[in-house]
Amino acid sequence: KKKKKKKKTLLPEEWLVRGNRFILRCATGVAVHRRAVATVEFVLCIPVLIAVTFATVDLCSAMFLKETLTIAAYEGSRVGIRSGGSNASAISRAEAVLTERGVTFNSEAVTISSPGFDSAATLDMITVTVQVPCADNLPVTGGVLFAGQSLSATVTLRKEFANP
Repeated sequence: KKKKKKKKTLLPEEWLVRGNRFILRCATGVAVHRRAVATVEFVLCIPVLIAVTFATVDLCSAMFLKETLTIAAYEGSRVGIRSGGSNASAISRAEAVLTERGVTFNSEAVTISSPGFDSAATLDMITVTVQVPCADNLPVTGGVLFAGQSLSATVTLRKEFANP
């Protein structure tokens, strides 16, 4: 009797290349073409990857905008707490920082708590708040994740010297 040759079965992870097609041999030895499966996987995954990429860019832009608002509020506060500092000088400095960084804002973007820098006594706490809309300031997606919302930053400092 002739002995039957035992076919070598390949593990599912073993790939063979024939021409320009990839073939996977199953444990049963049957060839399964993977090209169509890879195309379907690509079609299903690429929209998710694109959405995650744009969401990441949008969130990073929002974080940068928030940091810019904090810097503007701080810079405005630093100008206002000095001797002779006024509400107008604090607002002007905060708006200058926003303009330098390319942030779109309106005339009411910077607000100062009461008492303001004009009338505060020495060591009074004064709060500067900067608020801008997200849609105009998130360049890549136009603020899709933050549509209709605003970001704000608040800084509170003590007045160093009363105005003369």
